[in-house]
Amino acid sequence: MKQDAVVRDLVATDEWYADKVDAGVRYPVRVLHAHGIETAQSCQGGAGHAYHEPTIDLPAQGSDALGFAALAALRDNGVDVLDVALVWSVVGGLPHQKLWRVQLRATYEARVDDRPLFTHGYWAT
Repeated sequence: MKQDAVVRDLVATDEWYADKVDAGVRYPVRVLHAHGIETAQSCQGGAGHAYHEPTIDLPAQGSDALGFAALAALRDNGVDVLDVALVWSVVGGLPHQKLWRVQLRATYEARVDDRPLFTHGYWAT
C-alpha cells in the first residue's frame, strides 16, 4: 500500500466523524476523504452555525483543480452541490491564503451512517 496518503489516516474512525463532523455534512465529508480529498473544516449550516448553507472547506495546497475533483466525487455519490469557490483570506490588505469552499444544497442527516467506498490509494496486488 502506498504510504503518502494523509487523508485522515486513510479514513478516520466512526468516533472521529461523530465527534468532529456535524451530522448534516458527515456523509459528504466521508465521501471526500474516501476519494483522497482532505478537508479543513465543515459546518452543516443554519441558525447558530458558522455558515448559512452546509459548507465544507478544503485546503488549496497543490492542485488548483481540487474543488472540481471534490465536485465530481460528491456528485458521483449523490450529494447535490450548490457551488464551488476558490476563496482567499486577506491579511493586511493583501491576499494571504486560499482555500476551496464547497456549499451543498441540503444536509444529509439521513445518510449520517453511510460509508462510501474508499477509492483513494487502493492498490491491487
